[in-house]
Amino acid sequence: MKTGARRIMLVGLCSAMVAGAVISCSTDKSADNPTSTTDKVMDSAITDQLDSIVDAAVNSTGIPGAMVGIWGPDGNYVKVAGVSDTATKAPMETDFYHRIGSVTKTFTVTALLQLVDEGKIGL
Repeated sequence: MKTGARRIMLVGLCSAMVAGAVISCSTDKSADNPTSTTDKVMDSAITDQLDSIVDAAVNSTGIPGAMVGIWGPDGNYVKVAGVSDTATKAPMETDFYHRIGSVTKTFTVTALLQLVDEGKIGL
């Protein structure tokens, strides 16, 4: 598979992961549980599925590494996979600074369309 196609596939997989996480975390539970979700970890069944998706995306696309973070009312999930430098093989780390670039457009549009589906906003 060509590098451009691999990147497109990874962006699609990551977008699907984020969309799935947004959908699963979209219920507002703040009235039921006013505690902060800052330190709350997601259910292990969900994190196991997300771990598999991230690892598969890195392995199947040939990208050097990935960093995924999801924060929501159902808890937090942070995962790194692969390397941050292909020459030194330095591993990815959760405090690594990385410019996300135009990828946020996909996340923003997904969230926007979900709000339209829920009738909270209109186009």
